[in-house]
This record gives sequence, C-alpha cells and structure tokens, in this order.
Amino acid sequence: MSNLSTGPKPVSRREQERERRRRKKAWVTESPLDIRAFYRDSLGVQGDEVLDLYTKNTNYVYRNKGEVFIHAGEPVSTVRFVISGVSRSYVLGPEGQDNVICFGYRYGQPVLGASSLSSTTSLFVEAVTDMETLEVPTSVIRQGIQMDFSNASVYERLLAEDHDNQTRIQIVLNTMNGEERYRWFRKDYAEIIDDVPQNYVASFLGLQPQSLSRIKRTLKEQDET
Repeated sequence: MSNLSTGPKPVSRREQERERRRRKKAWVTESPLDIRAFYRDSLGVQGDEVLDLYTKNTNYVYRNKGEVFIHAGEPVSTVRFVISGVSRSYVLGPEGQDNVICFGYRYGQPVLGASSLSSTTSLFVEAVTDMETLEVPTSVIRQGIQMDFSNASVYERLLAEDHDNQTRIQIVLNTMNGEERYRWFRKDYAEIIDDVPQNYVASFLGLQPQSLSRIKRTLKEQDET
C-alpha cells in the first residue's frame, strides 16, 4: 500500500505559493489535480468502482487564509485532505483564548477535527495560509468501505498515524523544556516555520510569546557564534 510520501516532490515555499496563486485563478475552469490518482496512488484506495465513487463525489476546495472551516461540536460530515497550505487545529480556553493543538500541512494528511469518522468534532480548524483541500462526504467514504472492505485499512492507517503524531507531541511538551521544544519544532516543522505566526507557535509549544522571543534570540546568538 502506498503511503503519504508519494505526493509531489518537495519544492520551496515560495514556489508553492506562486503555484497556489496560479491555481486559485484557474481551478474553476481547469482540473488542478488528478483526484482518482490521488486516492489510488497517495492513499492506496483499492477497487475501480470505489475509485469512481470517490472521484465523482470529491470536491477540490480553495480555503482562504484565516477561514475557520471546521467548528467544534459539529458531526464529522466531511473528510478533508490537505493538498497544499497550512491549517491549525485549536480549542478555546475558559477565557476564549486559542490553544493550538496541531498543524496540518503534509500532502494527503486528513483534517477531521475529531478522532474518528463517526464522532463529533472537538477542535476548530483554521487555514493559517491559503489552502487547497480535497473534500468528500463521510457517507461516501463509508460507502466505499462497504463496497470493498480492504479500504477500511486506509483510514485506520491514517487515523493511527494521527494518533501517533499526537502522542509524540504530548511526549515533547511534557518532557522537554522551552528551548528544547522550540529546537524540536524548528527541526520537525522546518517546512512551515516561516508560514506560522509566532503566537501560534508559542501556543502550540505551551510557551508565552515573550518566552519564545527570548528563546529565539538566544538560539540566534548561539548560531552566530
């Protein structure tokens, strides 16, 4: 079975943004992506009839920067896959403050706002940059699994990968100090570090923005010596 690494070859963030803008103007009249190939090659969906079903019922959606497209408390009615851009998932604190839980940006990564297809969303999800997503009704995904049950493993794998990622994040947040957390973020999230506002990074790492600023200054001074 293919994995998510079968997506497009890495290109610079500037090149990605230039291409995104071009497609934003053209995607209404042009086919921006071979949706069938995405399901078959990037996700590993099996069965021609299932691929036909998914392709027919999947929409290519352009999400604008700052758009909140999933709200906590909603049923999971749509499965969304990242094609390009960055999203953040967050919860609201007791005083209404944002607490960032994770970022979505890898090609083919599902963005649900929940832990399963049958649950209610527990997170808000916002586009940090302009985004391109593939969006398909959850009912269609379930129908495809019933048509060919081997496809259940595709979504089990995606959900397991998300669970493993969340576990890894919690280990980092609970075992590392502030500087170590930012070093980890700078390494593991190098692809998006220039796209995410500092206050979102600080929230994700459990730091005050002022503390993150001090850590960044310290690391910059170390790098310069």
